[in-house]
Amino acid sequence: MKPFPALFVLTAICAMAAVSPARAGGSDIEASDADAKEHGPPFFGEALLVKGMKPLAGVTIRAKLKGQLLPVITETTDEGRFSIRGFGKKANPDDVEITCKRNGYKLLDLSRRRVSKAADAATVIECLFEKQ
Repeated sequence: MKPFPALFVLTAICAMAAVSPARAGGSDIEASDADAKEHGPPFFGEALLVKGMKPLAGVTIRAKLKGQLLPVITETTDEGRFSIRGFGKKANPDDVEITCKRNGYKLLDLSRRRVSKAADAATVIECLFEKQ
């Protein structure tokens, strides 16, 4: 039995697994469109250091729909990206409060914009930080 085919298959599986987490942040527009149909308009974005506009990993993103008790909490990836599924088809994205926080960093600006005026359009969030 030759070890080469087994090694090739194992290497291919490891390569696919290594690529998957990079997409786990889910800022792909195609994925957002599918989620919008099922879960309402999604939110996605990134956290950046103002100095050098470098991605900032480990930022806690908190999204809370007005009237709900519990927020949705996620964290940015190594690339500084994050995504949050929609809050339901009937939820107004303007009623979702977003906060960005990371210890040792000061939030300078949090911006949000809708991709379009369509009811199921995604909301893009950008959190800009500086080191304290």
